[in-house]
Amino acid sequence: MSVKIKLVRVDNRLLHATVALNWNSFVNANFIAVVDPTHTDDPFLAKVLQLSFPKKKGVGIFSVDQLLEFLQKEREEKCNLMIIFKDLEVLKEAVDKGFEISEVQLPYPASRVMIKQLDAYYSVEEIKAIKYMQTKGTRFFLQTAPYDSKDYSIFKQTMKDG
Repeated sequence: MSVKIKLVRVDNRLLHATVALNWNSFVNANFIAVVDPTHTDDPFLAKVLQLSFPKKKGVGIFSVDQLLEFLQKEREEKCNLMIIFKDLEVLKEAVDKGFEISEVQLPYPASRVMIKQLDAYYSVEEIKAIKYMQTKGTRFFLQTAPYDSKDYSIFKQTMKDG
């Protein structure tokens, strides 16, 4: 069987209640891959993350290379996967190493009404990473809850700004 990526999210809070309860129910993942190279050998964090997810489902903390290896493994059962990247730089590293994804979700950084420009919420390096990944075919959108609309507008503006 294969891996089906149900959602890719960048969230420095990693696996928190909104993701574990709301998003997982919505996308029906049976495994969550947290990509945070600084915590791959942290058994305490791994246990905490597993506690926030039903026992019949799995959670793993991966480096970028470990994630890419995980995605290539043959498996007996279908793996519906949610991937949470620690930050945009880690996602960019994955894209540089061949990870292809059509869409990436980011949580709203502030009040939805207030969002006007990326540079009010993201660093110069993060905006460069977003633009780079857009050139690779990745679309970004803001969305907080599963039933909210995906908001691509601020990232479309970024593409125009080149």
